[in-house]
Amino acid sequence: DDAEQALSTIEQAYKPGALSSDYTDGVSMEFENWRFNLRKSNTEPVIRLNVEALDKQTCDDKTEEILGAL
Repeated sequence: DDAEQALSTIEQAYKPGALSSDYTDGVSMEFENWRFNLRKSNTEPVIRLNVEALDKQTCDDKTEEILGAL
């Protein structure tokens, strides 16, 4: 399944540097000044990515970085 492969790819790439990881709803990881959640949609055939950071530039950079890795 493409969605499962995408989640696995991102998990493997980011887990070594994560302060914490959670798999309750997809893959969630927290870092020093940013965090993300990547999950399959429950209602559509898409993957949803949410990125939060202490500043807009980090948020934009990390969003682009993760999307580029998919």
